Amino acid sequence: MARRIYKILIVISIVLGFYLYTIKDSYSKTFLIVVSSLVFLFLSMGIHGLIAHSLKPNVKGALIAYPILMGVIWSVLFFLFVFFILPIFCPEFNLLLSP
Repeated sequence: MARRIYKILIVISIVLGFYLYTIKDSYSKTFLIVVSSLVFLFLSMGIHGLIAHSLKPNVKGALIAYPILMGVIWSVLFFLFVFFILPIFCPEFNLLLSP
């Protein structure tokens, strides 16, 4: 049941992302940044939950690479969000040149 909930959460976040992309011209940049961050939160929760519930509990407890794997996956997702997805929603958003 938990895997189904996380799959639904992933699908909902992807659908919300596409919907937000289609209506991005009618909202402010602040609203777009906040809502896209929430969509990213839902997506990362869904992916991490799906991975966590795919492993058996006895394997997950003895596996030292599990927390490292989760950290690496989240870091890659965050990198993709900040440098690829966020500039799509806010083209003027630039992390490197902000004062």
